[in-house]
Amino acid sequence: MKANKLLYVLFFFSGVAGLGYEILWTRMLSVGLGHEIVGMLGVVSAFFSGIALGAWFFDRPVSLSRTPARWYAGFELAIGLWALALVFLIPGTTPTVSSLIGLEPSSLRHWGFAFFYPFLLLLPATAAMGGTLPAMERLFAQLRHEKAVAGLYSANTFGAMAGILTVTFFILPALGMTDTSLLLAGLNILGAVGVLVLNRRSSDAAGAAGRDEAQPAAVGRLYLILFGTGLLGIGYEVLMVRVLSQVLENTIFSFAALLIAYLFGTALGAALYQCLGRKVPFESTLVRLLQGTALCCLGSFILLPYAAELFTWLQSAFGRGFEGAISAELILALLVLLLPTTAMGATFSHLAQHLRRSDGGIGRALSLNTLGGALAPILFGLWLVPGLGLKPTLLLVAAGYLLLLPAFRRRDLPLTAALAAAVAVLFFTPFAERFVTVPAGETLVSHREGIMASVSVLEDEGEHRYLKVNNHYQMGGTRSMYTDLRQAHLPLLLHAKPQSALFLGLGTGITFAAAADYPGLEADGVELLPEVIEALPHFEKGNGALGAAQNLRIIEADARRYVSVNRKRYDVIIADLFHPARDGAGSLYTVEHFAAISKLLHRDGLFCQWLPLHQLDMDTLKVIMRTFLHVFPEGQAYLANYSLQTPLLALVGSREPLRYPEKWFRQKLRDEEVRRRVLPLKYDSFYSLFGTFLAGDAQLRKFSAAAPLNTDEHPVVLFRAPRFVYGDPAQPHARLMDLVTALSPADPDAILAPYVTEEDYLARERLAAYWRARDSFLRIGGEIEQTGDLRALYEQVREPLLTVVRESVDFSAAYFPLLTIAYEMYPLDRDASYLLLSDLMRANPMRREAYALRERLFAETAK
Repeated sequence: MKANKLLYVLFFFSGVAGLGYEILWTRMLSVGLGHEIVGMLGVVSAFFSGIALGAWFFDRPVSLSRTPARWYAGFELAIGLWALALVFLIPGTTPTVSSLIGLEPSSLRHWGFAFFYPFLLLLPATAAMGGTLPAMERLFAQLRHEKAVAGLYSANTFGAMAGILTVTFFILPALGMTDTSLLLAGLNILGAVGVLVLNRRSSDAAGAAGRDEAQPAAVGRLYLILFGTGLLGIGYEVLMVRVLSQVLENTIFSFAALLIAYLFGTALGAALYQCLGRKVPFESTLVRLLQGTALCCLGSFILLPYAAELFTWLQSAFGRGFEGAISAELILALLVLLLPTTAMGATFSHLAQHLRRSDGGIGRALSLNTLGGALAPILFGLWLVPGLGLKPTLLLVAAGYLLLLPAFRRRDLPLTAALAAAVAVLFFTPFAERFVTVPAGETLVSHREGIMASVSVLEDEGEHRYLKVNNHYQMGGTRSMYTDLRQAHLPLLLHAKPQSALFLGLGTGITFAAAADYPGLEADGVELLPEVIEALPHFEKGNGALGAAQNLRIIEADARRYVSVNRKRYDVIIADLFHPARDGAGSLYTVEHFAAISKLLHRDGLFCQWLPLHQLDMDTLKVIMRTFLHVFPEGQAYLANYSLQTPLLALVGSREPLRYPEKWFRQKLRDEEVRRRVLPLKYDSFYSLFGTFLAGDAQLRKFSAAAPLNTDEHPVVLFRAPRFVYGDPAQPHARLMDLVTALSPADPDAILAPYVTEEDYLARERLAAYWRARDSFLRIGGEIEQTGDLRALYEQVREPLLTVVRESVDFSAAYFPLLTIAYEMYPLDRDASYLLLSDLMRANPMRREAYALRERLFAETAK
C-alpha cells in the first residue's frame, strides 16, 4: 500500500514537470516564431499532438508488457534528457527557422513552420509524455489488480496545476529558463529511478487488466466521444481565457490563475470519480455526465455578465497588493470554471476507465482526447470566435456536449430537451459576453473579437476617439494627438536627415502618420493585432495621412520576430509604448531584442524606445534602462511632454554619440512641411526641443546600476512589471518627480556638441536654466490643488509660476497658463489681470504675448 501511494506521488511530480515544460518551451519558441496567433497556436497544438501520437503509438506494447516499470522509467528518462537537449536546441535552431519563415510569409508557409518545427523538435519528449499514463496505469494494475485510471489522471493533473503555480510564481522568476529546465529534468530522472526502486521492492506478479464488456462498435463510438470531449474541453478553456482576459489584469499571472482553476477542476473531477464512480452503470452515467457538463457550461455562461462586478468586489475584499489581487483573480476563475471542469474531469475518467481492455490500454483513449484538445485552439481561436463571436461559440460548446450523447433514450429526453431549449433561449437573449467599459456620455463606435484580442473604439462627448485592447490597455486616441505626434517627431528631429524609419506598434496610427511629414522618408509600420489595423480608419482625424501617404507601409507581424529576421537598414527605429505588464511585452525590452534592433540601424541611425512612466514602477524602469544601455552605451532620456498624469519617457540610443550644435533646430526647420507640423507641437526652438532632455548615459547608468538585465534567459520584466499593476502605486506625478530628482541636474555636455559659435557657448547656460525651470514647473504642478474657482487658482499659482518664468526666458510652459489666467480674470478683476500681465512682461521681456494681450485688453490704460 505504501508503494502505491508513492507511485501517486511520483506521477504527481511528473505532472509538475510536464506543465512546467509547456510554459518554458512555449516562451522559448515564441521568441523566434513570434507572438502572432500562428506561432502561439502552432506551439500549443504541436505540444498536444506529440502527446497524442505517443499515447497512440505506445498504447499496445505498454498495455501488454509484463515490465511496465521499465517502460515508465524509460519515458521519464527520455523526457528529462530531451529537455536538457532542448536548452541548447531551441535557441540554436530558432533563428534559422525564423529566417525560413521570412518577413511576410504566406499562411501556408507560416503555419507549416509554426506547427511542424515545434512538433518535430519537441516530439521525443512529448511522445514520451503520452506514454507515461498508460505505463503507470499498467504498473498500478499489476500491483493492485484494479483500475486506477481516474486516480492516476487526477494525481498527474494536480501535479500539472502545481507546475503552473510553482514555475510561474516562484521557480522561473528566481532561476531563469536554463536552471528551471534542469530542475524539471531532475524531477523526471527522480521519477524514473523511484519507479524502478519501488517496483523491485513490490510484487512482480503481473496482473492483467480486466476486459471491458463493451462491444467493438460501441468502443468505436466512445472513441468519437473521447475526441469530442477533448475538443470541447480545451475549446471551453480557450474561450474562457478570451472572455476573462477582458476582466482580469491580463498579465502572465492572470493566465496562470485561469490555468490553475481549469486544472484544479479537472483533477477534482477525476478524484471524485475515483472515489465514487468506479462501479456505476456506464451508459446512464455517461449520459448524466455529458448533460451535467452542458448544464455547468451554461451556468458559467450566465455568470459571465456579472464577472466584472464580482472581480471588483473580490479586489476590495482581498485588498490591494500582489497577493490580494492574485487571490481575487484565482477566486473569480474558480467561480466560473470549477463546476464545468469538474464535470469534464469526471467524464474523461469515466470513458478512459471503461475503455481499458486486456488487449489494449488507455493510451488510445488518451490519444484521441488529447488530439481533440490539440485541434481546439485552432478551431475555436482561429475560426469560430472571429467568425461567430464569443457568445454563439460559448453556447456551441454546451450544445456540443448534448450532441455527444451516446443515445437519445426516452427517459433522458426531458433533461436533454430542457438544456437544448436553454441554449436556444440564451442565444436570443441579449446577454453580454464582451466587457467593454463605456463611461457615461461615451459611445462604443466599434468592437471586434479578434483572433488574439478584443479591440474597441470609443468616442466621448467631445467627439474624441480612443482605442482599447481587451478593455484594459488604452492605446492612444485623438485627444492625445499632441503627445502621439511628438512621439514621432522627437526622434525624427534628432536624426540629421532620416530617409528610412521603422515603427514598432501602431495603435491609432497617429504617431506613424507623422512620418508622412518628412519629404523623402520611407517608413514601415509593424502591428501585431490585425484588428488594430482594421480600426485605423476610425482615427482618420489624427492619422489622415495614412490613407494618402505613398511613403508609409503597414505590416501585420510580431515586432520581435520581424526585427530578428529583417535585413533592411533604417535611419530611425521607434518603438511604441508597450505596456510592460502585458503578457508578452516583456520580450520587447530584452537585451536580445535591443541588439537585433541595433543591427538594423545605419551607422548614424538612432533608436527610440518610448516608456509609459504612468504604468511603470521605478524598479522595472531601472531594469529596462540598464538593459537599453547595455546595447546602446551612449543612451539618452527625453520627456515626451510635461503631463503629470501620463508622463512618457523616451530612451534614445545610437551607435555614435548623439551631440547637437545650437543651429541644429534651425536647419531642421528649413523644410516648410516639417516646420508647419512641429511648431504647433511646441517644438518652436532649439530649447523647446532639447529642453525635454532629461539625462545622458552617465547619469542613466548611475541611476540603473544596481538593476539586473532583462534577457530571454532571465525575463525579469515579464515577472516584475505585473506587480505594479496589482499594487497600490504612488501617483504618476510622484514617480515622475522621483525620476527627475534622481537624474537632475542634467549635464549639458551630454547632449551639446563642442561649441564653435557664441550661440553654442551660451546654449549651455540657457539649457541649464530651461531644465531648472522645467523641473520647478513639474514640482509646482503636483502641489496645486484642483479648483474651479478662478480667483483661488489665481492666488495659488501666480507667484510660483512667475518664479518659473523668471528662471528661463526660453521655457514657455509656465508663461502661457498665466497668460490664460490673466485673460479669464479680466471680466472678474481688471486690476488683477493688468497686474499679472505687467508682471509677465517684466518676468520675460523677450516674449511679446503679454504685451499684445495687455494692449488689446487695456488699450486706454496703456496709452
